[in-house]
Amino acid sequence: MPEDDSFIGAKEAAAWLGIPLRPLYQYVQQGLLPHYKLGRHRLFRKAQLLTALGVDRIPTRNSIFR
Repeated sequence: MPEDDSFIGAKEAAAWLGIPLRPLYQYVQQGLLPHYKLGRHRLFRKAQLLTALGVDRIPTRNSIFR
């Protein structure tokens, strides 16, 4: 299983994204970040977080030179 396909907890996801825990939960509530709920715990996959942030997209010439 690739590293980006493993599950991480909310604290680790927030640290990995470089944001505080509270905004992470706000983004989850708004439906902006994909997650899995296991009881009271929220789990995330790094690959899905990258996709949600648009990191996997190749920038276009217009977006670079704006």
